[in-house]
Amino acid sequence: MAKVPCPYCGRLVDRLIEGQCEECYIERHPLVLVKERRLLRCKYCGAVFLGGKWVRGKRGDLGEVARRIISEKTSIRGVLEKAEVSQSDGEIVINVVVKGSPHPSIEPRSLSYVVEFEYEYDICNTCREMLSRREVALLQIRGTPRGLDDTYKKKILNIIEQELLKFKDKKIGFISEIKYLKDGLDIYTTNSNLARHLAYVLHRQFPSSIKETAKVVGVKDGRKVYHMTYSLRLVTYKPGDVVRIRGEEKRIVDIGSRHVVLYSVETGKYDQLTISELLNSEIILIGQ
Repeated sequence: MAKVPCPYCGRLVDRLIEGQCEECYIERHPLVLVKERRLLRCKYCGAVFLGGKWVRGKRGDLGEVARRIISEKTSIRGVLEKAEVSQSDGEIVINVVVKGSPHPSIEPRSLSYVVEFEYEYDICNTCREMLSRREVALLQIRGTPRGLDDTYKKKILNIIEQELLKFKDKKIGFISEIKYLKDGLDIYTTNSNLARHLAYVLHRQFPSSIKETAKVVGVKDGRKVYHMTYSLRLVTYKPGDVVRIRGEEKRIVDIGSRHVVLYSVETGKYDQLTISELLNSEIILIGQ
C-alpha cells in the first residue's frame, strides 16, 4: 500500500485522519482542555477554593487536591491515571497522564500533559475566623546596623510561609497582621507559641539574637493574660565593614552563625566576638 505524506510534519504514513497523520492529530486534539487557569488559594493555610468550598489535602497530600483541580478546572476525554504536583511562587503545575483516544480510528493510549494554573490569593473561612481574634503576640524583626532591605524581608517571609504550611493542619494560631517598616518587620500572631516558634526558626537561619518580654494585659478566670513580644535582631554587618569598638578600629573579616571574626587595623591581630556580644556592644560603623 502506497504511503502518503502528512501535510503538517511531512512523515510518510499509511493513512491520514482528517488530513493529518495520527501523531499530528493527537498533538492537535489533546485529551485535556483547561477551562479556567485561575485558582483561588488561601494565603495562610494553602487551601484551594473548589466546588464552592475550601479544599485541603489530608496531611498535606497535594495529589488529592490536584485531582480535584483537574476534575473541576479541565475537561478530560478519557480516564485520569495520574496527577503529580509541583509548586512555585504564584502557580501550581500538574503533570497529568490520561488514557483515551481523540478519534474513533485511533487506539486508546496513555498520554502525558503539563497543565499550569495561576494562584490568586484570599483568606479561607477558617483562617478569617482565626484572624478576627485579638493578637496575643508580636514578633519584632530588626536589622543591625543596617535595616532590612526588600530582599532580606522577602527571604524572611518565604521562610515564615513554609513554616505556616507545616502547621496548616494544627491549631497553633495564625498571623493576624504584618507591618512593613523601614528597618524591619512587625508580625502579629494569635498565638504566642507560633510567634516564639517563628522567632527561633529565623534565629537558626540568620546570625541574630532573641529577647522575650511579657506584658500583663488583663485577667481571665483569675489568671493573668500576657501579651508576648519576641524581639529578633539580625546582624546586617558585612565582611569588609570597618567599625569602632571599645575605642579600637577593626575590620569585619567573617560573619558566622555564632561568631564574627574581626581584624584590628591598629595592631594587626585577629579576634572574635559572639553574635550576642557584637549586637550588645557599642559599635560605630565607619564604612567599608
